[in-house]
Amino acid sequence: MEKVLAVAVGGGIGSMLRYGVTVAANLHGGISFPYGTILVNTIGSFLIGMLMMYFESQTQLSPAVKLFIITGIIGGFTTFSTFNMEFLTLIRGNAMSLGVLYGGLNIVGGFICCWIGIVLGELLF
Repeated sequence: MEKVLAVAVGGGIGSMLRYGVTVAANLHGGISFPYGTILVNTIGSFLIGMLMMYFESQTQLSPAVKLFIITGIIGGFTTFSTFNMEFLTLIRGNAMSLGVLYGGLNIVGGFICCWIGIVLGELLF
C-alpha cells in the first residue's frame, strides 16, 4: 500500500506541475503552438535521466521513494499521450510543418535532454 500511495501522491504533484507549466506557456503564445508540452517532456526527460543515475548510486533509498519521484512526480509531469494528441491535431489540421517541428522537438529534444541528464547524473552521483 505504501508504494501505491507514493505513486498516487507523486502523480498528483507531477500533474499539478504540468498544469502550471501549461498555463504559463498558454499565457505566452502556447495556444497557437503547444510548447508547454515540449517543455515538460524535455525537462522530464532530463530529470528522469539524471535521477536514474542518482538512484543507481543511492541504493539505500526505499523503493517507495523511487516510485514517488520517478513514477509519481516525473510520470505525472511528462505528457507523452498529450504529445501524441497534439502532434496528430497539428497534422490533421493541415499544419504539417508545425507538426513535424513539434514532433521533432519533443522526440529529439527529449532524447538529448535524457542523455544530458544521464551524463550529468554520472558525474554528480
